[in-house]
Amino acid sequence: MNMDNEYRELLERISAEHGLSVEQIERSVSSKRGTLFGLLSKGMVARLIQVSWGLHSSLASFLAAGARHVSGSKLSDALAAASNEAERGNLSTFGYWAHKGDTPGVIASRYLQAIDAIADSRLDSSISIKVDQVEYDRELLHPVFRHAASRHVRVHFDAQPIPTADRTHELVREAIALGTDVSATLPSRWERSVKDAEMFLDLGIPMRIVKGQGGDPGNPKIDPRRSFLALVNQVSGRALHVGVATHDRRVAEPALDLLLATNTPCSLEQLRSLPRLDFLAKKRGIPVRAYVAYGRFGLPYSIGELKRRPAIIGWILRDAIERHRSAS
Repeated sequence: MNMDNEYRELLERISAEHGLSVEQIERSVSSKRGTLFGLLSKGMVARLIQVSWGLHSSLASFLAAGARHVSGSKLSDALAAASNEAERGNLSTFGYWAHKGDTPGVIASRYLQAIDAIADSRLDSSISIKVDQVEYDRELLHPVFRHAASRHVRVHFDAQPIPTADRTHELVREAIALGTDVSATLPSRWERSVKDAEMFLDLGIPMRIVKGQGGDPGNPKIDPRRSFLALVNQVSGRALHVGVATHDRRVAEPALDLLLATNTPCSLEQLRSLPRLDFLAKKRGIPVRAYVAYGRFGLPYSIGELKRRPAIIGWILRDAIERHRSAS
């Protein structure tokens, strides 16, 4: 096969991959060769374009996959999603995923708006806040706590990085002192969560147990499944309420059974967009709380977790399939 034929076949492959005509690709090759002063052959330039377009297409697909994990960019989208969950008999938690340019003041204002929306709609919902994104600013956060208390909306404290966990827990105490109904997250991958669980028990607040995406630098070999169930066992029969927040059936099922066996009020907490285990809760007659994300498009799983959690591969494939179906 001569070079002209190889080049032609390459153009045809690129054409099939990206839905462009061979003539359009040839014009791109000529233009790119011009900027490179003709130093590279047409075939080499075509391959560079193929790789570049392939990376761009993969990135676009990856970002588009993130779109399905939020209810929409606006609070009204979250309200519609939460109302849909309520119609199914489920509770919900509103989670604002901040945009890159959002200032702490803007994020705090989003929390205030969500509190009003929940109260006005009379949904049985809470808001989840990330105090690190508000830079732990009491002048911004205390008004959020007071407003939530006045409108009878629970504020859930999401887990923060280990080095700043103590600062988060200080704000939990301050919110309680302001009369706010609060709950907080316990990541099972943190060694310190054993002590934090006792603190939450002493404070008498509901807790949400998660595996957590960020491991413990001081003890990276903690088994998140085993430690999850150990935390459940630790607080069973003592906690005001435990939210079992996992999509791992091998963890969720025994955790719920243990809590029920000790008469501990509990619920199953699920991200709306991932494969859900609602049937486990319905079978046991306990509530489901759905996490309703809105704002910035993003992924609820870390690609870095692939080795530890192979199920994520299935989630990524499902995202790709759903995107393909919606586009066809």
